[in-house]
Order: sequence, then structure tokens, then C-alpha cells
Amino acid sequence: MDTRARILQAARRAFAEKGYAATRLDELAAELGLTKGAFYHHFRNKRELLLALLEASQAEARRALEGEAPLEERLLRYALAYQEGVEPLAALASAHGGRGGEEEARSLAQEAMRRELAFLEAFFSRLAPGKGRELAALFASIVHGAYMLEKHVGGYRAEDLIKEGIRVFAKGVEER
Repeated sequence: MDTRARILQAARRAFAEKGYAATRLDELAAELGLTKGAFYHHFRNKRELLLALLEASQAEARRALEGEAPLEERLLRYALAYQEGVEPLAALASAHGGRGGEEEARSLAQEAMRRELAFLEAFFSRLAPGKGRELAALFASIVHGAYMLEKHVGGYRAEDLIKEGIRVFAKGVEER
């Protein structure tokens, strides 16, 4: 794994565990055995690092929709890729607390979520013209709802909910 990928992996974990404001770049550099100069060669600041994480995670999820596989399979691949990368960062969009930087993180994550909804709207518009916006919102609700139930309510497995939700959703889209 190259240095940039190692930094992104460590930052994803640190942001999820500590939050954006409490994550320190000098600590990440030390954890990875990098000098500050080597670290800052890849990312000038925490904002740039968060943006790179959001973009990389979205690109991975979007690649899952490519190909000729059945719609249900592609949507499931997308949702699981989303779980691995974007969902932990999307938690920043609802971050609360007055610590410095959390508001910036929330704003960046919310903007990334808006871009992703626009991407999904375009994707679903090709499948069901005139219904892309609604389908994107419904799909996002299935995915986010599953993660919220697992994390905040308990007794649910997000992956099981996603599989069943996408099965029903894809069938409805295909029947249009």
C-alpha cells in the first residue's frame, strides 16, 4: 500500500473514532512512521485530507454500479462499498459539539452527500425518467436507515436490512 493510501486508511479510522476536531495530523504522521514533511507532501491540511477521503470513498461506491450485472446486484455492491467508506464519514454530517473544526467537517460531509444524491438521481433517471430524484432519496433512505438502526437502535444488522431493502427496491424499479 502506498503512503497516500496508508494515510487515508489511518485518517478514516481516526475520524470515525475520535471525530474530525480531535484528530491531529502530527499524531497520524507519527502513527504511520512519517515525518511531518512527508505527511504534508500528500495533504496540506485536515480539510484537504477529509475531502480526499470523501472523494475516494464515493469513487469506490460509484464503481460498484458499473457493469452489466443485474440492478439488485449493482445496488447491493454500491451500498456495501458505501458502508465501508462513506457512511462512517457521513456521520460527520450530523456531528454536534462546538469543538473547532466540527462545523467545517459537517459542512464538507453534507456537501459530499448532496453530490452523491445528485449522482444517484442521474443514475436512477436513466432507469426511470422523471423519477430519478425520488428514487435516489428512497434508495439513500434504505441505506442510511439500515446503518442508523444498527448503530443507534441495536438488534439489527445493517447488511441484512440493506439486502432485503434493495431486493424490494430493485424489483419495484425493474417493474416500472
